[in-house]
Amino acid sequence: MGLFDKLFRRDSDDDTPVVSAPLDQEARTAQLIELEMALEELVTAMTQPPSPVSNPGWHGRVKDYEWMIGGCTLARKATITRDTLSEITTGMRPVFGPSGPPEGLESIAALSDVVIAKARALEAPLPSEQ
Repeated sequence: MGLFDKLFRRDSDDDTPVVSAPLDQEARTAQLIELEMALEELVTAMTQPPSPVSNPGWHGRVKDYEWMIGGCTLARKATITRDTLSEITTGMRPVFGPSGPPEGLESIAALSDVVIAKARALEAPLPSEQ
């Protein structure tokens, strides 16, 4: 018997798969649309002056957010799973670190905060899924 089997009091002979509660597809689709729209607004702001669009790191962050937009679109076209949601939100982080945005880029920080809040909401279980 393995350590996790002992912790969760499972018999080692029990091969019954653990099934999690199904996701609320309609609610998750709505959340994905909201996240996608917030990401699109953020990307648009990040590609316009006064953003440092010539900075390679900045350009890389824009590409990351564009990839996440694509992930939202693809997820909505299939059955949404916890793995899919995790794949979209795991690497999501704010545009600016704890020191905050440079002068003139406060609006991008606000858009980033909205995106992060929508991503965290997507990670949390919904009342309809419990």
